[in-house]
Amino acid sequence: MVVSHRKDADGISAAALIHYLTQARVTLTDYAEMVETLANVKTAKEVYICDLGTNKTTFEGFLRELERLASYAKVHYIDHHPLDPGFEKKIKNAGVDLYHSTEECAAVLVYRKFEQDLASAPNMKVLACCGAITDYMDLQPFAKRLIASFDRQFLLYEATVLSFSIAMIGRDGVVANPVLVKIAEELGGKSKLPHEIDNASHYAQEFASSSAALIERAHRDGKKMKNFAYFKTRESSTGNVANFLIGALDVPVGVAFREDGPEHYEISLRSLQDSKQDLGKIVGRISDRLQASGGGHAHAAGSRIKKDQFDEFIKMLDQELSTPA
Repeated sequence: MVVSHRKDADGISAAALIHYLTQARVTLTDYAEMVETLANVKTAKEVYICDLGTNKTTFEGFLRELERLASYAKVHYIDHHPLDPGFEKKIKNAGVDLYHSTEECAAVLVYRKFEQDLASAPNMKVLACCGAITDYMDLQPFAKRLIASFDRQFLLYEATVLSFSIAMIGRDGVVANPVLVKIAEELGGKSKLPHEIDNASHYAQEFASSSAALIERAHRDGKKMKNFAYFKTRESSTGNVANFLIGALDVPVGVAFREDGPEHYEISLRSLQDSKQDLGKIVGRISDRLQASGGGHAHAAGSRIKKDQFDEFIKMLDQELSTPA
């Protein structure tokens, strides 16, 4: 079994790569639901966990499930989110095969770990590149080498089709979305490229068509601060909306949030590539203070907070971004 992040191309690509290698059953989840998802894994000989970061709020439950799974299965944890050294030690002590680095995205880490087995599968290399491009980690050393072996415009197209397809399918709000699972399994099991996904062109065209109106709404209704802008949306792909805010309001950081059930907000943050602020560390600190799940990497991060914590989140974010990196 492979359990991976369901909301972006990096997590889907990582799952597809593992599925290609092992034919493992794919399960997709998010940071806030990952402990519950792992708790539902009752039988498996081998479990791969990809692109799912943990913090002080989620780690106790996460470690408990790792220990349970490792008591009867071989557990691999492949991730690129910041990981507390103390957490790293406990994960290894649980008998988990940990492959971790903040230097590359999760899909690229999977490719690098199993490069000997994947080198003869060019479509799998394309998927790793898609993960790097959509996670804004395409300039990292290993990813840069992979990307240089293809035409960049081709890779940008494939990455965009995959990202936009995930965004459109995710609009229904279904946690265990069977269509996304099917995509991961077809990309890996049938070695498809993103543009070969059923209805991929339709998904990409529909998302692109709606993006122009979304950018206009972000420009009109987004609230601009000194160091960032924020905007409430109904889109499932809050990361894309956060990026739109950067351009629409000419700010270094975009923050998009949406309702996640009656009591919570899901928040995504994106920053310019030349930003010296590390969003993953900033959001990790804020999430810890709010006892929420959250974190990420330098230019892309996210959190899930209670609605009544939103003003405090924005205040703390403003303070963090006002402090020189």
